Formats: sequence, C-alpha cells, structure tokens
Amino acid sequence: MTPHDWISVVSIAVSALLALAPWMFMVHAKLAVIASRMVDLSEKVDHLAETAERLWTQSAQHEARLETYEVELGHVAERLREIA
Repeated sequence: MTPHDWISVVSIAVSALLALAPWMFMVHAKLAVIASRMVDLSEKVDHLAETAERLWTQSAQHEARLETYEVELGHVAERLREIA
C-alpha cells in the first residue's frame, strides 16, 4: 500500500472513532446509571427480605402465645365448671 492509501485508511478509522465516541460515552453513562439503580434495588430487596423474616418470626411468636392463652383459658373454664 502506498502512503496515500495508509493516510486514507487512518483518516477513515479516526473519523469513525470520532463519530462513535460520543455514542459510546452516552451508552457508558446510561449503563452506569442502570448499575447504580440495580445496586439500590438490591439493597432495598435485602432490607425488605430481612424485615419480612423478622415480621414472620414475630407473627409465629404471637400465634404461639395465643395458643398458650387459649389452653390456659380452657383450663380456667374447666376449673370454673368444677367449682360451680
């Protein structure tokens, strides 16, 4: 290839690079925003999962207490029937 051909090839490559560079930076910026939002959403989901687990545990504890109270009330009712 002659020097003139090399200059043409290099100038076309540089022109293509300069034409694509702003688009590549825009895509990179959008991907960075998407990645940061995904991190935020992941943290929120983790927090919600922990909260849900804590609430299910509390619900199970309250249900167990209610069952215990029902049994105790049953015993009290039986004693009242025996006394009456």
